[in-house]
Amino acid sequence: MSMSTEADTCRKYVLPKLLEAGWDNDPHSFTEQRTFTDGRIVVSGDKIRRKKQKRADYLLRYTRDFPIAVIEAKADYKSAGDSFYESVSWTNTQMRFNGRSALSSSGKLS
Repeated sequence: MSMSTEADTCRKYVLPKLLEAGWDNDPHSFTEQRTFTDGRIVVSGDKIRRKKQKRADYLLRYTRDFPIAVIEAKADYKSAGDSFYESVSWTNTQMRFNGRSALSSSGKLS
């Protein structure tokens, strides 16, 4: 039995559930592989750099301008908990998303 990838989890498990739940019907929507921050700006002496951007596997929107959840998928050989901390930290970024929901899935029930 081959191990599936994160993309497989998205395609086989997460996407069908989003469609079944009506997340593709107005006014609700979702975007895949969505970058939602430019990355934190770090100043060190006279040097300025930008840290890595944050990207969610899925970003759920209640309406076009109202994101409500980040979904982070992982390969089936990993636990959903492997990505939960990552998705929670994303919801606590200093952007309009502050404090909303974080979901994580490996496609397994346990």
